[in-house]
Amino acid sequence: MALETERTRYEELKEELLKHNEGKFALIVGYDLLGIFDGPETAYSKGIQARGNVPMLIQLITRQEKVETIPAMVLGLMNAHL
Repeated sequence: MALETERTRYEELKEELLKHNEGKFALIVGYDLLGIFDGPETAYSKGIQARGNVPMLIQLITRQEKVETIPAMVLGLMNAHL
C-alpha cells in the first residue's frame, strides 16, 4: 500500500498532534515528521526541499478524517478500454 509507513506514523502521532496543531498539516516522509504547516502547499514545498521528489504524506490534522473515493478507480474503470 502506498504511504503505509507514513500513515502508520501519523496514527502514532495523531493524539499528540491534535493537542496543539488541529487544522494544520503534518508532513511525514518515511518515519520522519518533517514539520507542521499552515497549508498543504507550504508542506509540499518543504518536503521537496528537504527530501526531493519522493512519496510524502501531507495530512490535515483533524479528529474526523474525510474519506474521498473516485468511482472510476473504485470500479476499476481507469484501465477500461472504450
